[in-house]
Amino acid sequence: MKRTLLFCCFLGGFFYANSQSYFGFRDDNYAGIQSVLFNPSSVVDSKYRADVTISSISATGQNDLYGVNFFESLSSDYDFDKESNKHIKANNNGNFAVDILGPSFMLNITPAHSIAVFTRVRSVTNMVNVNGELFDQVNKDIDVSNSFMISGGNPNGATNSWAEIGASYGTVLLDRDDHFLKGGISVKYLMSGVNGYISGNNISVAFNKNNVNPALSEYYSTGTLTTAASYDYENGKDPKFDTGSAGVGVDLGFTYEYRTNCHTCIGNRYKIKFAASVTDIGKINYKDAIQNTYNLNGRVTQADIDDADDIFEFFDKNYTKTASKKGAEVSLPTAFHANFDWNIDNKFYLNLSSDLGLVNAEKVNAAILPNSVSLTPRYETRQFSFYVPITYMQYSGTQIGAGFRAGPLFVGSGTIVTNFLSNNSKAFNVYMGLKIPIYQNFN
Repeated sequence: MKRTLLFCCFLGGFFYANSQSYFGFRDDNYAGIQSVLFNPSSVVDSKYRADVTISSISATGQNDLYGVNFFESLSSDYDFDKESNKHIKANNNGNFAVDILGPSFMLNITPAHSIAVFTRVRSVTNMVNVNGELFDQVNKDIDVSNSFMISGGNPNGATNSWAEIGASYGTVLLDRDDHFLKGGISVKYLMSGVNGYISGNNISVAFNKNNVNPALSEYYSTGTLTTAASYDYENGKDPKFDTGSAGVGVDLGFTYEYRTNCHTCIGNRYKIKFAASVTDIGKINYKDAIQNTYNLNGRVTQADIDDADDIFEFFDKNYTKTASKKGAEVSLPTAFHANFDWNIDNKFYLNLSSDLGLVNAEKVNAAILPNSVSLTPRYETRQFSFYVPITYMQYSGTQIGAGFRAGPLFVGSGTIVTNFLSNNSKAFNVYMGLKIPIYQNFN
């Protein structure tokens, strides 16, 4: 096994990447069911009589340790240690999320009542309070590394995946003169997938390099570490979605529109729109999760790491297990979303949106949403939209992206401009999808 197993053992894997999805597109009045995922009130009084999504996917990632030339970093011979820009701190952070929407639809029942049904698979991985210097040292090739002694502190990371079957309902609450208000709710049945977490306490690692025989190089460690996996790895079982380990999630949202221009501008019903929602209220129960705590006081060699078949075997063979239990309950990545949309002049809009994670990032075994704020100018018509989101992400700083919708197809990225122009990219985002739109006659 590679030397980086040590990093996985002590710190749980520094798999960086972010939970926000569909930058720019989700604010489009023709986003359809993708906007319902962030605010269920969007389902009612939409631009569609019906919207059928065949499939869509969004993947987002960010970190505050490595800055890279994004496209060069995709090369198999890219050397992160030599070619990346490092931003080492005692508490580096990162997050990764994938959001896959399966066959889904929304439908207007009456002008004041609408519903949606959606299928979805999600995965969120987050890592906080990782000592960047320790990660940088153990990630080096052993032939070029040097002896070191570093405090790893209290690293905390988790990965969670689950499937959702959801239903949304929205209704018009007020439609009087220039003022319009609607509300919505989504209820989701959750099927657990893979859960794993790692939480360290007062960890320190010292490395004594053996220049004559690198395989005999030694690692001395102190502290305690708790790990968990949601499947029975000890008996060789593979992870899978489990209908018996389930949960329930709820989204709530409201949208207010000030409709001073609804009688003068074709297709546009508001001058300004404000929306607010709270998503992912609830928990998932991973009933088969196995949680173990280890005393890390001890010594291992590079050969011990290389000979291990997996992380769990490595722990069980080399450290003392002090506690063990079965079952884990994980909070969803609960978040507050606020959105302000200004119709500047018929087809041109300016949008300001924010995502605020409501789960403490340092909570053990938590799924979290890093904070972000986006400013997005948008050109929007019935058949085509184009948008340029400018987003401040909590871990990776300011990112610039671009995207478009052309009839049933939408493609975009919240970071593509930054990825092209910068040699210090700390984030990536990409999304795409295909739908069957059935427009309102009056739009």
